[in-house]
Amino acid sequence: MNAFDILKRIVAVYSPSGNEREAVETLKEVLIEASEGTLEVWTDSAGNLFASPKRKSEYTVGLISHIDTVPGFWKPKVDNESISGRGAVDAKGPLSAMASAILRLQDEDMVLGAMVREETDSFGAKYVREHGPKMKYVIIGEPSNTSDVVIGYRGYAWLEVKCKAKGGHASSPEVGENAVEKLWERYQKAKEALTPATVSLTSIKSWNAFNVLPQEVIARFDVRYPKEITLEQIISQFEECEVEVVDGLPPAEVKPTSPVPRALRRALLKEGVRGRFVKKRGTSDMNVLADVVESIAAFGPGKSELSHTFNEIITRRELETATNVYFNATKELLRK
Repeated sequence: MNAFDILKRIVAVYSPSGNEREAVETLKEVLIEASEGTLEVWTDSAGNLFASPKRKSEYTVGLISHIDTVPGFWKPKVDNESISGRGAVDAKGPLSAMASAILRLQDEDMVLGAMVREETDSFGAKYVREHGPKMKYVIIGEPSNTSDVVIGYRGYAWLEVKCKAKGGHASSPEVGENAVEKLWERYQKAKEALTPATVSLTSIKSWNAFNVLPQEVIARFDVRYPKEITLEQIISQFEECEVEVVDGLPPAEVKPTSPVPRALRRALLKEGVRGRFVKKRGTSDMNVLADVVESIAAFGPGKSELSHTFNEIITRRELETATNVYFNATKELLRK
């Protein structure tokens, strides 16, 4: 069964983060049917799906993507050459190409993994990190324009910051103290000091009478940061306020000469594509798994800019190319 036919089946099932069970069961049926029972297919306690000719605790190669999507569903539109639907690009398209590749390879030392909750807190990948299966080399299935090899993702930190001030009468701000202004000053300094990280103020709450300077303000920040910035540096920018790290993942980055990005680029060359090594400003399950494997990188079919939009569409050709790339890169890594 090719990736196009697999995608048609799983993109028709809505699977927002936390509600992936039906899509997991659908993919399980597809893999068992397409492999005629030669693949073992199972789920773990987190709800992740795995498939391999042999269930083991350790593998040389893992093809890891995710089966959840962001919210918002519409009936998929399918013609002979393309599929449009929620998750067609991010990331059921890459997942389908990986599934097609494992059906062709049927090697007992590789495993396919469909992770849950990647779009929210990467719970599925975090569970694998702690409980296995262990993998030496991992290819992450994420849309990369069917041409780019992603060797780096920024980390993220979600901060809740509470600033307090003595307040005062609004008619005499020069003798009072404004908590909102105190926060805003630190926000502006953080954006400058943490460059090239991005510091985004995503929500703010403070409510007072019209004539009273606010004594307290609570704000939330989404900070995306590269390896040269540390979490400690980020927190220090708000040190005069109370800071809680609500969630986060560290940055992930590998060298282009590392085995996985090298194998992916060679596989792209076989398809006539001169792949580029790129770093992304977002995050993926690569951030979770990078420091527990020997080598890792991300690649996948689909235009990255279509992710999370209502214009997600992927072509048969993109899926075919990606399947071949996964197939040939995995063969090279297995030979190692």
